[in-house]
Amino acid sequence: MRSFSKIIVILTMLSVVSSCARNLSSNTYTSDSTLSLTLEGKVVSVRPIIITNSDELTRNSAGIISGGVAGGVAGASVGNGNGQALAMVGGVIVGAAIGALVESELGKQDGYEYIVKLDTKNLKSNYYEGTGAMRSAISSATTNGLVTIVQGNDTLLQKGQRVYAIFSDKRTRLIAQ
Repeated sequence: MRSFSKIIVILTMLSVVSSCARNLSSNTYTSDSTLSLTLEGKVVSVRPIIITNSDELTRNSAGIISGGVAGGVAGASVGNGNGQALAMVGGVIVGAAIGALVESELGKQDGYEYIVKLDTKNLKSNYYEGTGAMRSAISSATTNGLVTIVQGNDTLLQKGQRVYAIFSDKRTRLIAQ
């Protein structure tokens, strides 16, 4: 029975870590990103990239916590007395490190970086509100007409292809015209 409980704890922790991956599909919207600004443009550069949730393992808190808990549970089943306490501490440390690595790997996805030349003739840079990131993208677009947009690999757009760049508070996406 004790082994069954440990397996349940470990499986629960793994499911928490695996749910941290972000979906950057051009076809995925969240319920709070229903109002967007759409501009026409043309893809001037495409390159394949790897998208990660974080570039530092220390920011993978779900992996660190769940791995540490799972490691502590596993370490508690080793030895007695001081040996058991040391095994538990070691399990927490090793589990946290493994959890951070697992979250890092599960949070990766292949994608594309697109540089798009936007048609900004009807865009007024001082008109739009929204997040700082959205205002920065619009400011960049009005300055030189170029924006860089990263998204998942569900749809590959080609250099020279006409696109719609859809800006919202949560993220920006590209779709073919």
